[in-house]
Amino acid sequence: MPSHDEHRSEVVTIAVADNTDIHSQLLAEAMRNDRGLQVVASVSGSAELLAAVARVPIDVAVLSYNLDDEAGRGPEVLREMRALRPHIKGVILLNSSQPEDVLDCFRAGAKGIFSKHERLESLCKCIRTVHEGQIWARSVELDLALDALANSPVVRATNHKGVDLLSTRERQVIQALASGKTNREIADSLGLSPHTVKNYLFRIFDKIGVSNRTELLYLTMSNSQSEGENAARKTNGGFSTLVEAAEAGLATAQLQIAERLDQKDHGQFDPVSAYMWYLIAGATTIAMRQRIEEGTQALSKTMSQPELAEAVHRADKWLNDLKSQSTSASIGRAPNQETLTGVPQNDDAGLMPRAVR
Repeated sequence: MPSHDEHRSEVVTIAVADNTDIHSQLLAEAMRNDRGLQVVASVSGSAELLAAVARVPIDVAVLSYNLDDEAGRGPEVLREMRALRPHIKGVILLNSSQPEDVLDCFRAGAKGIFSKHERLESLCKCIRTVHEGQIWARSVELDLALDALANSPVVRATNHKGVDLLSTRERQVIQALASGKTNREIADSLGLSPHTVKNYLFRIFDKIGVSNRTELLYLTMSNSQSEGENAARKTNGGFSTLVEAAEAGLATAQLQIAERLDQKDHGQFDPVSAYMWYLIAGATTIAMRQRIEEGTQALSKTMSQPELAEAVHRADKWLNDLKSQSTSASIGRAPNQETLTGVPQNDDAGLMPRAVR
């Protein structure tokens, strides 16, 4: 049977990035005394860090909240890093526990938040904890995250007519989940059985388009930002905003990341990561295509042939208007062309029903 020391024999590879070379070197020196930790990159800027991530295997990245002399740059870099290497776990160094900064770190996917006021000796323990799949944060930071989840608005899911797809009970389940309750605690508070709560969650996952509790909680936290914050992110977010959209399941964002990492003349060229994102975008698109086909099949049974022809005509016109910005092809023939059972035969885009009664 392996000894405790043998379990700990695995070496954790680390990249360190602070605002200055001196600070990065001090952090690296603090870790070199631990035989189980190996600093493979010590840098002072985001470009160097991302280059290191693409070049050498890294388990944990330790980076300052402020990088490139820019406040809040650290979380943005973490998002970009996770696009290149999703397995990397991030620890962000904070000067203070401002609520906005703490939430920004968690939203970026940080698994650890380490205060620069803590003893450097504790940083090694933080890195090990994060590498083992746990969260490292002081109680004050965890309280801020839980408060944000508890006070976040309820996620809304609507159909194409704007009708809310979530029932009152389903919204209550989401709110209870966001407050940190387990399935049993949710059941007790709502007077339901744990099995019923589980069924509610599966229905919610399907309606909102997520696959697990973590994605649902991520969505609730993301929605808690104000419109002003969202506008600022759209303006200034750049690649990090694209990564966040891709991680939330947006196929177009996933494809854009793949294409960006696939450009040899681009500073972030990474064929492995590009191929990974191509695969993810493909899987997302397949799932989306299935939902589209199910929706069009069901809806076509309630529509007349003139209504279907009008829908095809409108879609063709909409896509043709975008031809100057996109290479998208028309999804169907003109309404007066030959059809079978009233449906245009060009079904390449997967948007048209296969048969109409």
